[in-house]
Amino acid sequence: MPRIQSLATAIPPHRLDQARARLEMARLCRGRPHLERLLPVFDRSGVDTRFLVHPPEWYLEPRTFDERNREYVARGLELAESAARACLARTDTRAHEIDHVLVVTTTGLATPSLDALLAARLGLRDDVRRWPLFGLGCAGGAGALLRAGELLAAQPSGRALVVSVEVCSMVFSMRAETSTDLVGTALFGDGAAAALLVGDQVPGDGIRIAAGRSYLLPDARHLMGWEFTSDGMRLILSRDIPAAVAARVAPAVEEFLKGRGLCPRTVTHAILHPGGPKVMATYRSAFGIAEAAVSLARESMRRYGNLSSAAVLVMLSDLVASGRPGRGDTGLVLALGPGFAAEMLALSWP
Repeated sequence: MPRIQSLATAIPPHRLDQARARLEMARLCRGRPHLERLLPVFDRSGVDTRFLVHPPEWYLEPRTFDERNREYVARGLELAESAARACLARTDTRAHEIDHVLVVTTTGLATPSLDALLAARLGLRDDVRRWPLFGLGCAGGAGALLRAGELLAAQPSGRALVVSVEVCSMVFSMRAETSTDLVGTALFGDGAAAALLVGDQVPGDGIRIAAGRSYLLPDARHLMGWEFTSDGMRLILSRDIPAAVAARVAPAVEEFLKGRGLCPRTVTHAILHPGGPKVMATYRSAFGIAEAAVSLARESMRRYGNLSSAAVLVMLSDLVASGRPGRGDTGLVLALGPGFAAEMLALSWP
């Protein structure tokens, strides 16, 4: 079983309170009734604050997609480097010891990809295996952990650095017109997280990845994703997602955990991508779990907003930092993304 040996996060400095976000959006929507009627979503989102790579007023100036994307690359790379350096420092791991680097992102475009840019900044070896992951969306953080674990199961003496970075604020455009654009503005924030994974032959402690599974619903690709336009990426987010989670994802999760002698009601720690209030309510009803089981997701949503792929890594880092996990505890990491897909891992604290 590969192990997660350390975790770290990088949250940008500029705080945006939800009350201010609602006020500014109300001003931008004035005279557009189809958007004005949706403003109460800011009050029901479960978000109190989120953090941005620029001060809030920066976003109130019209900016082209190419300008926003350049900022995504520059600021995203800064966040990724900060999270990665902090993660390595926690175990005194040196950059040249890393065999694999997996960088997951979905809120901007870069070629060379961020993993190549990050490798140069960190001083990784020139033969490091790079795995850029784009398009997994909110499922990407869990998906990257799963793929890193599989790599290290085949290379038990290896080390893999997973970095998830999302600059969701760069998707925002003054020209946004749809209800989904407004919902995205109410939910998403910026941030990055990193995890160091090691194989069985590497000394030290860590959270064991007991098992993992990817679950793809190819006939549900309309539920979530991006529409690529001349003004950048526009969010696709269907109201049918909670129904799909209840009817199809929940049974797959139950089956996955059953193979480990677990079920959603018996795992000690549930690291569930928060998504939004309806998704969290669906977790509770579909899995039959108590409110306490989604408390980690609700707290993450309240403090940071939806961090897309970085959310589950930030949640897991915060959980470890809290000191709550103990010997013999179990965990479930579950995140949903475009495809429509679910990425899931069973964890254990030895």
